[in-house]
Amino acid sequence: MFNKRFLAIVASVSAAAAAANFDAGANTNMAVYWGQGAGQQRLAHFCADSSIDIIPIGFLNVFPDQVNGGYPGTNFGNQCGSETFKNKDGSDSPLLSNCPLIGPDIKTCQAMGKKLLLSLGGAIPTDQSINNDESAVAFAHFLWNAFGPEDASYNGPRPFGDAVIDGFDFDIESAVTGNDPTSQYRGYGTMINTLRILFATDAKNEYYISGSPQCVIPDAHLAEPIETSWFDFLFIQFYNTPQCSARAYFDASYGRVGDQPSSISFDAWVGFVRTRAMNKDVKLYIGLPAAPLPALVYEPYMYIAPEDVVNLIDVFQCRYPKEFGGIMVFEATYSEQNLIDNKPFVDVIKSQLTDNKCAKPATSTSSTMSSTATSLSSVSSISSTAVTSSPTSTTASIPGFQNSSYSAGPTAPIAALVSGTAPRVLLRSLVLGHPPFPHILQAPFNHDHWDWIILDSPVPYKHGHLERYFKFYFDHWYWVFLDSPVPYKHWDLERHFEFYFDH
Repeated sequence: MFNKRFLAIVASVSAAAAAANFDAGANTNMAVYWGQGAGQQRLAHFCADSSIDIIPIGFLNVFPDQVNGGYPGTNFGNQCGSETFKNKDGSDSPLLSNCPLIGPDIKTCQAMGKKLLLSLGGAIPTDQSINNDESAVAFAHFLWNAFGPEDASYNGPRPFGDAVIDGFDFDIESAVTGNDPTSQYRGYGTMINTLRILFATDAKNEYYISGSPQCVIPDAHLAEPIETSWFDFLFIQFYNTPQCSARAYFDASYGRVGDQPSSISFDAWVGFVRTRAMNKDVKLYIGLPAAPLPALVYEPYMYIAPEDVVNLIDVFQCRYPKEFGGIMVFEATYSEQNLIDNKPFVDVIKSQLTDNKCAKPATSTSSTMSSTATSLSSVSSISSTAVTSSPTSTTASIPGFQNSSYSAGPTAPIAALVSGTAPRVLLRSLVLGHPPFPHILQAPFNHDHWDWIILDSPVPYKHGHLERYFKFYFDHWYWVFLDSPVPYKHWDLERHFEFYFDH
């Protein structure tokens, strides 16, 4: 039986398209993957659907370390020819060069108020990984140069021409095995922290980072990056693992392990981000397949029909009005083909989101750490070849910090003047010889009322524990300032740094 509200929603779905400003803080957003549909329409076709707010474009599915440091590889289904870019050494790369419609369509979609993310990973191939932090930094720089704002000094490939994406999605599903368990997550936190710095060089636009973890906690690939880097959205896949799937919410025996009943793990994900995520305001999306098809789910039973989706929305949008971000659907083409009273699947679900009693209207603020919230316009000018004896100055506004400023140069320390109470410690460093400059990282330390801790450098050794926790190398420091307020010899600092700040 369909409930009355479901029937009313189906009747009320309108085909009228109206461009709207995107609100990252809303709890009614619809994210729909595009790029892997059989016989799919071009991207702009789906952007004309007013129900869709975010489109992750899938996939950049081959990483540089899997092709000996060459250009990464892409696969966007029928939207590209077989031609590829040449690597710097003249060899063939897996990076597709003939995708003539995607770039123009990205700009068309953005004019309609959509956010377009380039999705990294996917299920095939299964060997995606990042070798080390240097590879992660280099990968981030490539992505920014190839898909971010055009830079006259860059002469490498730009697969989408002059189009600029709105951020990156991490859909890491590799099955890398071996003796090193860190291969599942290694480098992604560093990569995202580097992208955040690069985002900050473009103060005119807003950029986002999303992740698409499996429903099991902790996710083998993204749990560690979620703890050490700033995500805006998590598109949680509640359809691959039976015991924590959306289906388990309606059937507690589905995927049951031992005596424990199965259920959707949305509550547990809220607990995880509240206690362990760097961005504790990250928006959580319920990820669902668009149809009961083998191309989307290995069991048709994983599919949740709209008359049941409405119950999930009623529960979790109301239970967690701040954490709940909306619904993610994989994939656009299959949604369009799955008609409910002649309306595509996503259109019906979008109306369920917006018509629910707990729907939050659009607001002018959000929890994202974006380029407009992080203005560091001169960061990119600091490099190993560009550093001079004259310090440059810039200002920063970062979530948790106010009125911050610093100067950078070989004769000047990195300084920060922080006012107000900060929920995190901001670590700033000028790492000579290790781009990008400067590194900016955040760690979830508690604090009381201290003013400054200063390490006058150069640090005489490369501390392995620091590398492990902060994901970059401490080889050649000039100055390090740990922004205040922090208590001296605070146990959290000791636990994370594993040495004492005695001087």
